[in-house]
Amino acid sequence: MILGREFTRMPWNDNSGGGGSGGPWGNGSGGGGNRNNNNNPWGRPGGQGNGGGGNDQQPPDLDELVERMQASIARMFGGGGGRRSGGGSGKGGKGGGIAGTLIVAAIVGFAVIVWPGRSFYTVEPEEAGVVMRFGNYVRTTQPGLHVKLPWPIETVELPQVTQTHTIEIGSNNRGESEMLTRDENIVDIAFTVQWRVDLSSPEGIRDFVFNVRDPEGTVRAVAESAIREVVGTSDLQPIITTARAEVSQRTRELMQTTLDEYGAGIQVLQVNLQRSQAPQSVIDAFRDVDAAAQDAERARLNATAHANQVLPQARGTAARLIQEAEAYRDSVIAEAQGEADRFVAVYQEYAQAPEVTRRRMFLETMETVIGGSDLIILDGDGGAVPYLPLDQLGRQRAEPNQ
Repeated sequence: MILGREFTRMPWNDNSGGGGSGGPWGNGSGGGGNRNNNNNPWGRPGGQGNGGGGNDQQPPDLDELVERMQASIARMFGGGGGRRSGGGSGKGGKGGGIAGTLIVAAIVGFAVIVWPGRSFYTVEPEEAGVVMRFGNYVRTTQPGLHVKLPWPIETVELPQVTQTHTIEIGSNNRGESEMLTRDENIVDIAFTVQWRVDLSSPEGIRDFVFNVRDPEGTVRAVAESAIREVVGTSDLQPIITTARAEVSQRTRELMQTTLDEYGAGIQVLQVNLQRSQAPQSVIDAFRDVDAAAQDAERARLNATAHANQVLPQARGTAARLIQEAEAYRDSVIAEAQGEADRFVAVYQEYAQAPEVTRRRMFLETMETVIGGSDLIILDGDGGAVPYLPLDQLGRQRAEPNQ
């Protein structure tokens, strides 16, 4: 074996009895010294030196060590365990030497070919490469072929970072779906959470790999805590009717804030409420309450519609009456004013000619009184014979005037 031959030529295996120093462990001077050498790390107590039969401690024969190792390897591969003696070697020794040579060649090939090959790694499109040097984070690499220091100096983790994960909460477990609201009612809620690794920065991938042992369990626990806090600060009626979107948004924001405080490297994409209702045991009562509320709302709308119809009519009638009253007032005032003005004018004329004015007023009054009467005047001195019936005479006189 080459390794054995190289070691046998080393100077500390010189067993001659010359006057040299005998290698790095000092074998003594001369050939016959009977002296114990304490500097020999492989010293064998009681061993015989090569010089003159003294008790010096000598290093072991390296050929013998190599033969023992070869024999052990040969026995592992089924070869003989013969030991070389004299100047030759047995059949078993040859088999052991060949097996040992193959082992050394395999080790050298691994060191030259395989070990440097561990420096290359490939990151798939849905993955990210997290490189660690002796277990400490170094860098994050993007998809593609990359180079790192060989194992065990640097290692790489390849987590999937582009996949969107979905967690359902409250679909099958009533214990986690029933929650207490601010107005001391119980609501039954089921929702889903969509999340993935935070890709906004390399620190997000690093935190996801190093800070979170169970990502799905962490997201589930944070989601349950966040939804219970949001429901506990809200009333039942908005949660099951108009505030579903607000509950989802507040839950997502609270989850993201909590995960950022944990340094989890997780991004919450969306929270969707699948079910938001009263518990099954009281759902009928809640339906009756909702029906009554709808009836009340319908009655209120009908009353509002009737009021919107009646009030304008009443306002129109009131305005018409006010206008008629104002017109009557104006007419009465104008008529009274005219009478007063006429009386003043008559008085002024009377003051200028009292006699004429009195006669004129008498004549006008008589005209007014007699003009509307059916009057027949008979002149007795003229010998006229009364004409009977007189009413027919008056009617015949009135007809030509019409």
